[in-house]
Amino acid sequence: MSDSEHEYSENENDAIYDDEETALEMAALESSAMIERPAKEFINHKAALSALLEEISQKSLKWIHRCDIVSTQPIVVEKADNDLDRELKFYQQGLEAAILGKQEVLNAGVPFERPNDYFAEMVKSDSHMARIRQKLLDQQKGIQNAEEAKKQRELRKYGKKIQHEKLKEREDQKKVALDKIATIKKRLRSGDLGDADDFDIGVDSDGDDKKSRFNRGAKVKNGRPQPNKKRQNKNEKFGYGGKKRGMKNNTSDSAADMSSFSVKRNKSSTFSAPSKKGKAQRPGKAKRQRAH
Repeated sequence: MSDSEHEYSENENDAIYDDEETALEMAALESSAMIERPAKEFINHKAALSALLEEISQKSLKWIHRCDIVSTQPIVVEKADNDLDRELKFYQQGLEAAILGKQEVLNAGVPFERPNDYFAEMVKSDSHMARIRQKLLDQQKGIQNAEEAKKQRELRKYGKKIQHEKLKEREDQKKVALDKIATIKKRLRSGDLGDADDFDIGVDSDGDDKKSRFNRGAKVKNGRPQPNKKRQNKNEKFGYGGKKRGMKNNTSDSAADMSSFSVKRNKSSTFSAPSKKGKAQRPGKAKRQRAH
C-alpha cells in the first residue's frame, strides 16, 4: 500500500469516529430530556426562622450599641421603573431614619453635637491653607484681569470705530468746503457771484487777503500793519531776512557808545585772574570711609 492510500484510510477512520461520537452525544441529550425531574419545593419553616432570629437578636443590648432604625412606613413605589419616584422614597426614608437616630442618641445621653468651645486641629496646616487662599486669589485676579483686558479691547475697537467715523466726517466736510471754494473762485473769475447766501464761506477780495494775515487791531505804520511785540522781539534777535553778514561789526557810533559799560561789573570777580589753587579735589573712597 502506498503512502497516499495509507493517509486516505486514516482520514476516513477519523471521520467515522467523529460521527459516532456525535451520535452518542445526541442520544444522551435526548434521553436526559425525556427524564422527568421533580419540581423544586419551597418550604417556609417559620418556626426555624423565628428561632434563628431570636438567636441573633440583640434586643437585650442598649440602642446605642445596636444603632438600628426601623422605618415607620414601608416604601411603596407604584411603578418600579420610575427612577425619580423610587429615589424620592429612599430619600424620605433616610431623612426619617436620621431624625429618629438623632433623637435616640440624645435620649441615650451621648453627646451628639460639637460644643461651641471645642477646638480641633485642622487636617491641613495654616501655611498650606494660606497657599490655597493665595492661589484662589490669584485665580480670581487673573479672571478679573482677563475681563478687564477684554473690556479694554472692546473699548479700543469702539474708539477706533468712532475715530474712523470722525476722520471720515472731517474729510467729507473738507471736501464739501473745497468744492464750495472752487465754485466761488470760478464765479469770481467770471464776475457772476449770483446769490451770496448760497455759500456759508465768507468771500474776501484780493485786496483784503493781505490784511487778513494780521490782526485787525494791529498798529499801522506808513500804511502797513506792524507785527506784534513777540514777533518784533524775535526779529530783533534772529533777524527777519535780508543781509546778515557783518551785522555785528562795530561802527564809529557803536564804539563810542558807553551806555552798556558798568564799572561794578568790571570790578567783579568774574573778570579777575584765575586762581592757581584751582578747584579742591574730592577725597578718595578709602579716605571718605575712614572719615565716617
